[in-house]
Amino acid sequence: MLQTERLRLEPWQEEDWQAFRPIATDPRVMHFITGGEPWPEEQTRRWVRWQTIVYWRFGFCMWKLRPRGEDRLIGFCGLQPLLVEGQADIEIGWWLAPDLWGKGLATEAARRALEDGFTRCGLHRIVAVAHRDHAASIQVMKKLGLRYDRDVVYRGTPSVFYLAEHNARPPG
Repeated sequence: MLQTERLRLEPWQEEDWQAFRPIATDPRVMHFITGGEPWPEEQTRRWVRWQTIVYWRFGFCMWKLRPRGEDRLIGFCGLQPLLVEGQADIEIGWWLAPDLWGKGLATEAARRALEDGFTRCGLHRIVAVAHRDHAASIQVMKKLGLRYDRDVVYRGTPSVFYLAEHNARPPG
């Protein structure tokens, strides 16, 4: 488990799909993901199951987010494998319950996940992909220090590709 000042980032359990379902079915959250279409129950279950596998295999995942001192699941933030235009990378991403947008929580969680990826996990490159019109996510990417790399088409959608690179060993 990772922590920030206001959040806990925890691995998923398969039964967490039920607590995650209100987020995965909220048209505001899904606007830039599916055009506002909610995920069906089975897709939500598969996604949570996938995160348990990613955690088991890599030691990181798109961690479920909970406010410190609360049990409410408010979204996710973390890392997972990604394939864009034939290139394998590790992606950082986040979704947050709409009642918590604009409070800096996505940036706070992503900053911790990025730090964990570079330090504990020893990653050298982490990328982020967002719909090109998703200004809030692009702003989080910029706040994290990710740099714009290129425009891509991701899952049939015009998107932007940002990245952060980290050299774990000092030069020389």
